[in-house]
Amino acid sequence: MDSIFKKLSGRIESNKDLSQVVAYKIGGNARYFYTPTDSADLLELLDIAEKQSIPLFILGSGTNLLVSDKGFDGLILWMGPKLSDSRNDVQVLSEDDTSVYVKVPAHFSKAKLLDIAIGNSWGALEFSAGIPGSLGGAVFMNAGTKWGSYGDVIQDVEFVSLKKGTYSLKCEDIGFKYRGMGEGLLDGKTIVSTVTLKLAKNTPQSEILKKVDEIYSYRGLRQPLELPNCGSVFKNPANSEKGAGRLIEAAKLKGTVHGGAEISLKHANFILNKGNAKASDVLSLIQKVQDVVEAQFQVKLETEVICLGF
Repeated sequence: MDSIFKKLSGRIESNKDLSQVVAYKIGGNARYFYTPTDSADLLELLDIAEKQSIPLFILGSGTNLLVSDKGFDGLILWMGPKLSDSRNDVQVLSEDDTSVYVKVPAHFSKAKLLDIAIGNSWGALEFSAGIPGSLGGAVFMNAGTKWGSYGDVIQDVEFVSLKKGTYSLKCEDIGFKYRGMGEGLLDGKTIVSTVTLKLAKNTPQSEILKKVDEIYSYRGLRQPLELPNCGSVFKNPANSEKGAGRLIEAAKLKGTVHGGAEISLKHANFILNKGNAKASDVLSLIQKVQDVVEAQFQVKLETEVICLGF
């Protein structure tokens, strides 16, 4: 693996503290950590990892990730938002009487894109108010809320992979589903490069802001946003009339504590880092929730959060 350092001297970090780059503020170190500069650079790193059999993980903003206390003994490719991201990175491809089609880098912040949409009177992204992270993660997770999801507005996505190089897929070929996409794309080595979205043109800013404010208010009242967390820990089960949070609450698990982690009293589908939590604390609560809910309601909750390094 020393050849990585020879080839990319000064650009690759070793023993990167991942707790500093994930929303949970939890986790050990990554053996290697690298921020690709462009698609060619990215393909070079993918080739190195493949030839040297280095475990690989593609990291965006880390808003939906629980990293093991042991860290990750491999290469992290960081594709999260950049401080240099600007409005100039959002490219208008075309527009008609009712719609505007915009192409955005995958590392672009969801929140920043919503701000730009509001400023340009582009509707259809209101559902994303308060969703953290980058667009790349939004594609792979089909991120969304009760008001909508990115699969509703995405037109096509440009991917990069070692086997296929750079290629594009239309929305209907991606196979978006609840918190996910087509299984054939989730190989851990395919990376989102750009995203093209169809937005509603000439939507009055007052209408957009009213909806956005309603969503922010709703989330602030019902979700514990004041402490580090990963958002919803579990997917809402398809075979239950109740969502994951309601099931956990009915199982009387709200407020359950393990070490420095706690099942939120405000919203039971959130597990919080109270300040000194370890990944093992969070994982213990995840497993307890799954066991208790299954025993009481015969529903096996599936995690929405991605666990790395366990």
